Amino acid sequence: MTFKVGKADACKLYVLAEDLAGYGSPCWAQHGLSILLEVESQGETTRILFDTGTYHEPVMFNARLLAVKPEEADIIVLSHAHYDHTGGLAGILKARGGREIPIIAHPAIFRQCFITKPRFRLIGLIGENTRGNVEKLGGRWTLSKEPVQLAPGVTTTGEVERVTEFEREVTLESYYVDEKGVIVRDQIVDDLSLALNVGGQLVVVTGCSHAGIINILKKAVEVSGCGEIEAVVGGLHLMEASRERIKKTIEDLKRMGVKKVYAGHCTGFEAERLLTEDFRENFVRLHAGLMLSFSR
Repeated sequence: MTFKVGKADACKLYVLAEDLAGYGSPCWAQHGLSILLEVESQGETTRILFDTGTYHEPVMFNARLLAVKPEEADIIVLSHAHYDHTGGLAGILKARGGREIPIIAHPAIFRQCFITKPRFRLIGLIGENTRGNVEKLGGRWTLSKEPVQLAPGVTTTGEVERVTEFEREVTLESYYVDEKGVIVRDQIVDDLSLALNVGGQLVVVTGCSHAGIINILKKAVEVSGCGEIEAVVGGLHLMEASRERIKKTIEDLKRMGVKKVYAGHCTGFEAERLLTEDFRENFVRLHAGLMLSFSR
């Protein structure tokens, strides 16, 4: 599908769930990620809840501190199936009182993915977050491999092609059982991100970047029509990556002209350390309670 994304006038981001709360912060930390976006386009505001953390309670607690209401979002986008990005979904839908809301995700989000180390554990949509129960609670699935435009200047990336040589394989060792009953290595094809063209500058919001952050940025530039990358916000999943892959990632971030990196969650200490060295004040460790604002 081809469409003109257009431009947003401004965007505010509120980090509602993250592994770090920050020093001296009243916010609650949890393993996971959830970001509320308020996008101003042509005099209207679109509220997008990007991921829901592992548990909804810290999301709602932090939202109250930040004076925002994720339960009043217009759209929910799920970056991928993993529980630390989808676990709070049912709780947030319950807070809406059954009101319908579109949920944008990849068609592969319902596969039963798991890890085997240090023991077997399901890591996908679990607990109350079954497809049917989410629908009973008002969630209306829109499942697409292709980009989905959410508002002027805002689109999902859709499925991200693995075109960068050092990012062809995922860094997480996980599996799922295919339709033939065969256990296969999960390449996490459902990994998608948000691309925002805010007044001609590109802001990319990621969940875990299982598709590879460089692959994601290339796709975001393509779908947004904007090559000036103002910021990357989210998890980069380099915690299990080799030092060589981390260094190549940072080199390509700089080569692509990324101005600021706000990363955390699954990024990993070594990657965060090297990002600090290379980007200096233009690298900020993501944390619950962080508020970001972009405008033209």
